[in-house]
Amino acid sequence: MKQKGAVQRVNILSLRPNNWYINQAKLDSVRGAWQNGNQSELPPVLVTRIDQEFSLIDGHARTYAAFERREKKIKARIIDLDFIEGSTALYKHIHRTGPALGIHTIADLEDRIIEPEEHRRLWIGYCDRWLRENEGR
Repeated sequence: MKQKGAVQRVNILSLRPNNWYINQAKLDSVRGAWQNGNQSELPPVLVTRIDQEFSLIDGHARTYAAFERREKKIKARIIDLDFIEGSTALYKHIHRTGPALGIHTIADLEDRIIEPEEHRRLWIGYCDRWLRENEGR
């Protein structure tokens, strides 16, 4: 039986983003939590392993805010890919395509922080199209 959900502190720069954009509104909210001293109330980010590398599935704004504050590690829930809701094929595609776009770590998203509407259009739209075109793979 596969282990589900171990929480540990991981090196921020060891995480490959599984989202090519950061939602500005979410980032502003997380920055506010840090400024108010409430960062400990933020849940761990969600991480899995793809191709023997850590892939950041959820928590890009939290990770970026921690990176901005020069934190070296972040609390992460590490879950086997089979236990994560959503398309494993899409997660693998994003993980493997990111480096070709220059996305290796959270630092590479500095110029990809966008407004919520643009995030919905660019990112959610991209994922929806990819899923429609690649269903059943």
